Amino acid sequence: MFDIKSLQSDFSRIDRVMRARGIFTEQTTGKQYFTGYSYETLYDWDQYFESIIQLYLGWDTRYPKNGVEIFLDLQKPNGHIQRSSTGCDAQLSEHIKPFLAQICLLIYRKDGNLDFLTAEYYSRMKKYLNYWLCDRDPNRNGLSVWDSGPHTGMDNQHERVGWWHDCFCEGVDLNAYLVRECRAFARVAEIKGHPDDAAEFAATADRVALAVQQYCWNEEDGYFYDLDQRTGQQIKIKSIASYAVLWAGIATPGQAKRMVEEHLTNPAEFYRPLPFPALAANDSGYTEEKLPKDLGCGWRAQTWVPTNYYVFHGLHKYGYHTLASEVAEKTFQMVKEIGDREYFNTESRTGNGLNPFWGWTLLAYFMPLEDRFSLDPTEIGPDLSDAFDVTAKGIGE
Repeated sequence: MFDIKSLQSDFSRIDRVMRARGIFTEQTTGKQYFTGYSYETLYDWDQYFESIIQLYLGWDTRYPKNGVEIFLDLQKPNGHIQRSSTGCDAQLSEHIKPFLAQICLLIYRKDGNLDFLTAEYYSRMKKYLNYWLCDRDPNRNGLSVWDSGPHTGMDNQHERVGWWHDCFCEGVDLNAYLVRECRAFARVAEIKGHPDDAAEFAATADRVALAVQQYCWNEEDGYFYDLDQRTGQQIKIKSIASYAVLWAGIATPGQAKRMVEEHLTNPAEFYRPLPFPALAANDSGYTEEKLPKDLGCGWRAQTWVPTNYYVFHGLHKYGYHTLASEVAEKTFQMVKEIGDREYFNTESRTGNGLNPFWGWTLLAYFMPLEDRFSLDPTEIGPDLSDAFDVTAKGIGE
């Protein structure tokens, strides 16, 4: 179990490392940004989780704001935004994951305003989201499509998502993120005085959630699967990505019960030595080794903090408070014992990837704190009060 003095020491240490190693300058604009990657790349969903860490540590909002602006400045006339600041041509052709409005709500929680979001930036954000909803839904069934495994951020899950430019997977994760992003943008629209946009995107979030229900739920298996837009058939691979439906509030209570009790807590699937692996352990692709033609990092028999983090909040949302507390504690202990690594081998309980890593892995230090004091900075709702004042809880003083 964590204690207050131990957390204060951890926070002081990671604050020093993040400030010393994570701040870079974008050459074109001269804006400073934060990234957890030593090779200086600014990524899309990483920025969301990294922003939470910064704000808990008491940083101001300059780096989240600059990150949003850097991406919006990269927008093409059709609304497309590359998903990272640098990368190969295939990577830069893929649209940024839908987290920008959610980052704006983190900023709003801290500052109480969105003054940085000018009329031009607001227009660009609306355009980027419509690119997801329209251009990336070619069959018009209400579900948007990933380009590739790397596009998801779960780089080598190509069996469910495909290779570069395959563009066939209507991902449960993607569309859950879109539900959250549409709801976040609806709140941004309210804050910025655009009630028509707020109503439109709130309704869009409901429509996407219904499409996930209609096409992705499998009653026989008790699981949400991705959909292959080429065939209209479900892709029967159990990925931790599907638990984004809990975070987004898409699952019914009955569906959540089956997802959790039949699969998440099943030792033959997700409840492994380091919960939760990126793939179910009974999937044919479950291995700590890279397979031929695998791209990027391992998302098979590997445990990642950001997915544990949103599963943790999804469990609380559906009333699985004891299990959520256990996840928070196990994730915290994993990082404390193994170290600040990019990701972790589920079965051998070893660190992997960048060493040290000062990005989203550091969320593990805050999960027990959030659990104890019922904090959820990711919540999208009417109450957007400051969730980051940890000094009020006796931490970080």
